[in-house]
Amino acid sequence: MAGRHLVIIALVLITAVSCSNGDKPLATGKKAAPTVILRPKPKVMTAEQRAELGFSPDIIAQVEAAGNAQAEPFFDEVMIRSSNLKGDVMIATARLSGFSVRSANADRIIMDLAPSFRKKGYLIFRSQQNFGNVPDVITVVRGNNSYDILLIQRTEAPRHHLDTKKIIKWLKEQQKLASFVITGAGSDWLEARFIKPPKNMKAFARKVAAFSPDVLAENKGTLEKLVDTMERTGGFSLWWD
Repeated sequence: MAGRHLVIIALVLITAVSCSNGDKPLATGKKAAPTVILRPKPKVMTAEQRAELGFSPDIIAQVEAAGNAQAEPFFDEVMIRSSNLKGDVMIATARLSGFSVRSANADRIIMDLAPSFRKKGYLIFRSQQNFGNVPDVITVVRGNNSYDILLIQRTEAPRHHLDTKKIIKWLKEQQKLASFVITGAGSDWLEARFIKPPKNMKAFARKVAAFSPDVLAENKGTLEKLVDTMERTGGFSLWWD
């Protein structure tokens, strides 16, 4: 009889421990509230900003239709000399210089619109990469040369002692081996698409890896993998951590 009582007591203790380990919420029918991450809502370009920008309404409409999104103002940073301070003091200020849309189809939109836009004096490019987590940002600015994109984005690699001018200089030298245009850029990265690929892709990849070692590391540290990536995408990327 005593043994039976011991068994009953043991079962009661096991049940009590189970409830303390997280079964209690199920008994009450309540579930933990899911974590909600709120992203800031993009600011849509106002009628006043559209007028100030002075871009062709057809250009803005084409990109909005292609991206199925409303245009947002794009500001670049310019340095101006302060009139209130003595000496060579420069102050950074934001300048409305283009517009952007968010889209998961950035590659297709840029490829479809870039040639005709360039003829009209506009450059379209990816200004923000989000790698599929959220839509990329496509931006349109005035310009005829795709290197202007790097100047606007101030693309550089301070840790590698590379400013924007040095990066552009290197890219121009590589135009002797292949023909390409810049299709995207940020503060420390850029991407380009081949118009005419290099005859020796491996030799070109070797130059890319030497100029941007992080690219090689991203491609499993092998030149063969980098060559495969460049052939598959029809272009190349540079970035610096």
